[in-house]
Amino acid sequence: MNRLNSRLAVLLAGSFLTVSGAQFASHASTNEEITDKDVASASLSGAYLAARIATIDKNTEAAVRYYRRALSLDPGNPNLMQNAFMTLLANGNVDEAMTIAADLTELENGPQIANIALAVDAVRGKELANARTYLTYSSRSDLDRLVGGLMKAWIASDGKTPEKALEIVDELQGPAWFNLFIEYHGGLLAAKIGQTEEAYSRLGKAIDRRSGGSAASETHLRAVEMLARIQFAAGATKEAEETVTSGRRVQSANPALARLDEELRSGKGLTHTPMSAQRGTAEIFYTLGTAIDDEGGLQFAMIYLNLSRALAMDSDIITLALADLFDKQKLYRRSNELFSAVSDASPYHRIAQLELALNLDALDQLDEASKSLEGLLKDDPDDLIAYLSYGGMMSRHEKYAEAAAIYERAAARVQTPRRIHWNLYYRRGIAYERTKQWPKAEESFKKALELFPDQPSVLNYLGYSWVDMNINLEEGLEMIRKAVNLRPNDGYIVDSLGWAYYRMGRFDDAVRELERAVELRAADPTINEHLGDAYWRVGRKLEATFQWNHAIDLKPTETTVEAIQKKLEEGLPPLEESTGAAGEATEEKKI
Repeated sequence: MNRLNSRLAVLLAGSFLTVSGAQFASHASTNEEITDKDVASASLSGAYLAARIATIDKNTEAAVRYYRRALSLDPGNPNLMQNAFMTLLANGNVDEAMTIAADLTELENGPQIANIALAVDAVRGKELANARTYLTYSSRSDLDRLVGGLMKAWIASDGKTPEKALEIVDELQGPAWFNLFIEYHGGLLAAKIGQTEEAYSRLGKAIDRRSGGSAASETHLRAVEMLARIQFAAGATKEAEETVTSGRRVQSANPALARLDEELRSGKGLTHTPMSAQRGTAEIFYTLGTAIDDEGGLQFAMIYLNLSRALAMDSDIITLALADLFDKQKLYRRSNELFSAVSDASPYHRIAQLELALNLDALDQLDEASKSLEGLLKDDPDDLIAYLSYGGMMSRHEKYAEAAAIYERAAARVQTPRRIHWNLYYRRGIAYERTKQWPKAEESFKKALELFPDQPSVLNYLGYSWVDMNINLEEGLEMIRKAVNLRPNDGYIVDSLGWAYYRMGRFDDAVRELERAVELRAADPTINEHLGDAYWRVGRKLEATFQWNHAIDLKPTETTVEAIQKKLEEGLPPLEESTGAAGEATEEKKI
């Protein structure tokens, strides 16, 4: 039976919660700034609770700090050791995690990830015999069995009888999802030991198994890239071109495939260096880590990608994937450290720099973010994504005039507008509408619809704007109806339809649509306010006051709260005195 400190046992049983425990749990949950003093003064129960809540909130950085504190107070506690070990790996403290791993392997039913981590550490230290020893565990899960088998194969590929690597791979049996990874790694190993035709076959099967590009998309991408490189190195240039072309049909915007395509067409050619056991092991954890992330397993994805990066610190694709996971936790400083590490020569460099700029904005460094984006546009003045990101950033700060100017710069670079440019004109229209330049806004919305005639967001925004201004009422209403038909479960668009009916005096229709909008977006204050207004107009005044009060509970802007409070005190004016709408839809409701 695992030893558990008596205070923690009581705590986990729910018998009490110390004041300090509640305090530190609150810090971890709200992502408040946690000082060293906060951590050092936490009790065992407080530190444990704070660490657990930080883990639930996907804030691994805070969780690590509190687990360190808890372990300092109860260093031999197996539950604490296991939780701290997992969290240290997820946070990238790989070396520190290894100091706990050996003790975990001695526990009855200790986590097998500890054996795997020690094997990774041995591979990293070129101690392949030790790595094999750590992998002699009896697998308790399909995932551990797959990882262990693939690691053994890569270790064998660096040994005296590298041909055994494929035998180990072929002995792996498991559920259907095994096959993609078995075929991919088997293809790389076949190429390494000189079985080129076998490599073609296995990598081709991996690509075909992923011919849709959805699940495990990064493994599919890597299979395409590696097969093209192996084909080119073997003199099969035409086949390499066909492989890259097929990959781009699935992932057309991928910068790595675009770079491969460019290199092939320019005659530069592609290089392929067979992977060592260390790089191959890094590839195991990269391909599985990104696939686990696709399935929503954030902590294990973090663990696998950190193990991968520990083996291949210079890999831009691993660094970028890990940075994205820190982004998901809103740990922007951590992710920016990684984005900054992506080399200038990498096809992912611009993506990393763009993400870095947006994170600077999230860290309240708007000026620095703007400078970064201007630098990206100076290097490539035709980068539509950079323009849209820059304009969107300014719009979030309600700097619509600046956003409009950015979108104008982008539009000036577009020689022949195509369907993909609809979003540029749509966003430019919003920026002009927000700066009360309606003729320019209307022209932009119409241009967006010309490029993408049934785009729901544009239909909704233009249609609602017409109704809101009491012009083109029937045409505007029909546009909103079409948008609702295209996106029947979009609460914001359904709200637009209900509010359009309200503005036209069709209050029964308004109630019907706004009730549905509230069902779809129950936590939106504006939609709840709109429903309250509609209830008032059809004589359901008690329900109206309930909706207005509920809208205030949902914490709208201060100006909106004041307007709703006035309604609660005075109700809505009689129709003959009313100017029409009791409020205006926000940009978010139109979008």
